[in-house]
Amino acid sequence: MIDALAQILGFFLDFIFNFVYNILPVGSLGISIIAFTILVRLLMIPLMVKQQSSLKKMQLIQPELQKIQEKYKNKKDPDSQMQMNIEMREFYKKNNVSPFGGCLPLFIQMPIFIALFRVLRSVNTYISKLQELYYDLATQIVSADGYQQILRDVLANNKRITINKVEETVLSSAEGLQTILSQVSTNEWSRLSESLGTISNNLIEQKNNIEYFFGISLVDSPADLLSQGITATVLLVVILFPLLSALTTFISSKLISSNQQQQKNDQAEQIQKSMNMFLPIMTGMMAFSLPAGLGIYWIVSNIIQIIQQLAINKFMDKSGEGE
Repeated sequence: MIDALAQILGFFLDFIFNFVYNILPVGSLGISIIAFTILVRLLMIPLMVKQQSSLKKMQLIQPELQKIQEKYKNKKDPDSQMQMNIEMREFYKKNNVSPFGGCLPLFIQMPIFIALFRVLRSVNTYISKLQELYYDLATQIVSADGYQQILRDVLANNKRITINKVEETVLSSAEGLQTILSQVSTNEWSRLSESLGTISNNLIEQKNNIEYFFGISLVDSPADLLSQGITATVLLVVILFPLLSALTTFISSKLISSNQQQQKNDQAEQIQKSMNMFLPIMTGMMAFSLPAGLGIYWIVSNIIQIIQQLAINKFMDKSGEGE
């Protein structure tokens, strides 16, 4: 299922990229990721509306549900618990509310975002122009004498590729080599180019024109950039990308959890508070260690989600949704 979703999303990303590239080749990957993120978030609006509508309805019926639960508070025998469940089911049915209505859209979104993660982590697999470019680069690499040993030496410290475990068959052909080249950092590309002497500067320039966005390589992680030397741009990316990813995730999580506030008991509230702290920290750490293109996706996606959440809440409050 995830593979199929990734292929579908990859098709749309490729379409957007080709459109952008034909107009503005320089920075086309960054522009495409932003446009793609906006498109995905817009397509998510119906799911978000349904989720918030279900949560609002659940909030309205909470007092009556609590009365049913209070009625059976001290009755822990199986028959009483069964009767309580029957009464609650009938109450849900009477009010046309599903207790899982707020969760279903989230379950639908999860595989979509997992597939998105896969696409954006390996954009050269899904964008035809980058596929061609990386294949041409791989072809030039395999034409050099002793290229396999040079690859192993240059990529020895690459945290995304355990080069010593890569099979000989993968490295022995341009098709196989192409699959791992997207994990090579800018600094490693420079070393490869110097060591091999067979890589065209024109191809490297095309690659950089596509993958750089406002002076930032979107295939490098902030951690990669930090290892290449400290500059003002590097410091900005290293600090800003993880920080904005974490901050926007926190705000987005708080907005969502505030809509569920009236539904929570003490235990659920503690779990939600923990999640509101854990998710931003995890997102910030991932934004530091994964390609900057994913950081842009997270930041833009979270900002759009925050705007959507505020707009949906305002609309529902005005229209009296759930009453």
